[in-house]
Amino acid sequence: MENTATSILDQYRASLLEDALFRSEGPPDGQAGLQRHMLLKVVDGKGYMEHLLFSNGLLAGRGDYRLGRGHSATYRGMETFFGASLMLGGSFDLEVPDLDFHERISGSQTWIRSGHIGSLRYAQPADQHCCGVSIDVPAALLEGWREEAPKALNPGIRAALTHSAPLLRPLPGTHRALRAIGRRMLQVNTSSLCGRLQFESLALDMLAALLRVEDGASADLTPAERRERRLRVALDEARDILDAEWASPPTITELGRRVGLNECYLKAGFRDRFGTTIGAYSRQRRLEQARRLIEREGHGVQEAAFAVGFTNLGWFASNFRSQFGCLPSHLVRSA
Repeated sequence: MENTATSILDQYRASLLEDALFRSEGPPDGQAGLQRHMLLKVVDGKGYMEHLLFSNGLLAGRGDYRLGRGHSATYRGMETFFGASLMLGGSFDLEVPDLDFHERISGSQTWIRSGHIGSLRYAQPADQHCCGVSIDVPAALLEGWREEAPKALNPGIRAALTHSAPLLRPLPGTHRALRAIGRRMLQVNTSSLCGRLQFESLALDMLAALLRVEDGASADLTPAERRERRLRVALDEARDILDAEWASPPTITELGRRVGLNECYLKAGFRDRFGTTIGAYSRQRRLEQARRLIEREGHGVQEAAFAVGFTNLGWFASNFRSQFGCLPSHLVRSA
């Protein structure tokens, strides 16, 4: 796995530095518990991409960035025993010719992969907030679990581990616990030993959450209770998508497709569960971001309004006062 992981890192690093969109930020040498640490900062845009290869062979990565211009790259000879990626925001187009695969990978989706995938090409647009995490796992790390309790594994994962042919596919029903782990992985400071230990622990938590059988198949629930539970899970996922993609939220049609609900059920269910409409919730998230820019980062009213997508300052101020009980200019004066 070390050679495979090193190859993955080398290809990532070469492609991301090639177009001068990223620059390498070399971490300190001799970091305990690590075989390799790759940190790249965005040059044309904002944010970073980071991968840590731990001594046990686990490769964990994360990214949180916005590109100033679009980027595309081709990776060749991609191979892993088992890997998974969780998008928490944004999207990109992915093509794998050998698998006749061409999909748009978007927020709140988990994709699993195994085997020799061959050439892989991706394309990402500019000016889109993208964030997500990934893990690649060596065979030795999973052998004990697979031998100990094969029936306890998530069926989708078990198929990936026993499938001889290369595999790349979405994992249905990404649950909130997995997304919560991903968001925590984005927040850890890996510059210290304790931070790296926490990041490795969260990556293993992510692996455990992927492997275990989902608790949504409770046999003791009635059909009506199971339908109600599936609806709640879908609505919670819809809200998580809106939280992650507040800067460019999906349309109601797209949101419904991603969570598996038609528009009528989605709109009515969202209003009943959260006490507001989808449009009002998205607007609330943008206003919260605007308030953060004004209060914590010292932005002016116009700058903050434009940053979160309001082009009419009067409409922005009116919505801001309705939401927070004061005009945005009041926060600027009192900052």
